[in-house]
Amino acid sequence: GLIIIMASNSTSQDDGPSLRTVSSAAIFNLPLYEHYLVIDTRPIEEYQAGHIATAVSFPSQKENNQEKIDNDRLYHFAREYANEYCRPENANPVVIYGSRENELSLSHAKCLAESLCQLQIQRKSVTLYDPQQMNEDSFDPLETFCETVADKVKEIWIIEGGYESFLREYPFLCGNVQFEDMFPTPHLITPQLFLGSRVVPLTCDCLIKMNISHMIVSEYQKIDWKELDNIVTLRCKVKDDSKENMIPCWEASCEFIDEAVINGGHVLVILHGRSRSASIILAYLIKKLGVDFEVSWKQLRDSCWHLIDRSLIYEMQLKEWERTHVYAIPDR
Repeated sequence: GLIIIMASNSTSQDDGPSLRTVSSAAIFNLPLYEHYLVIDTRPIEEYQAGHIATAVSFPSQKENNQEKIDNDRLYHFAREYANEYCRPENANPVVIYGSRENELSLSHAKCLAESLCQLQIQRKSVTLYDPQQMNEDSFDPLETFCETVADKVKEIWIIEGGYESFLREYPFLCGNVQFEDMFPTPHLITPQLFLGSRVVPLTCDCLIKMNISHMIVSEYQKIDWKELDNIVTLRCKVKDDSKENMIPCWEASCEFIDEAVINGGHVLVILHGRSRSASIILAYLIKKLGVDFEVSWKQLRDSCWHLIDRSLIYEMQLKEWERTHVYAIPDR
């Protein structure tokens, strides 16, 4: 049979992934559509009744919160996952959640997180082989999965508030959602402001699911405007050109966003691609928060892991915008 070899006896926590408690928004912003390893530690009945999209089940088997997960059980979970998915497309971070109402599942989530940390700490994971069948060309999905966890996982995230918190904020990504029913989602930058991209579907059904009420787009984009009949839209006269004067667009957008937020709306910015759209978000953060360009850039990048091409965000114009709205000397 298969033999599991744990190499290295290192137990230094500095060598393993870090544990973090994160908000539901951080999980939404991954995004889930891109196939991360998400583990649900609630009882199997609760998982079957509804779970976060793409999550797999690893419930507690104890009746108290003193569970210690042994290697055999972790091995069995990894084998089942590997047989169905091989390995997550994106290995970092691993996401784990329990139930806010169930202390046992929350305790189990933390215990599982610590076990995965140890899996990595005990060296390049688990080396698996069958002495009678293994050769240079052999491929074992379980070995590949374990090596992926060991070599690529840098952080393990535990969702603050558990499943209930995520369900309350993103119900369209909960239940028994099939992967084929999912779609690329925007990034939530502030509680009511989303950064979109060319791949976010601009259909009535998707926008309603995301609770989008307002949008900022360009007049020059190819959009089926009938799909946006129920969306309050600001159409900026901006071409996908680095020579555009963005100041009028930013001024109109900031006013538009402020009014939408005051009225409880949710704004999606899709001005051509992600990087052009980011310029509007940055201008809004600079003006609204009174922060400089670098601070607003860091906040944006902390929320959006995806590539934003800094050469496409009109940086020089944003720095002039910063001088006007942050460092301007008031009239005496």
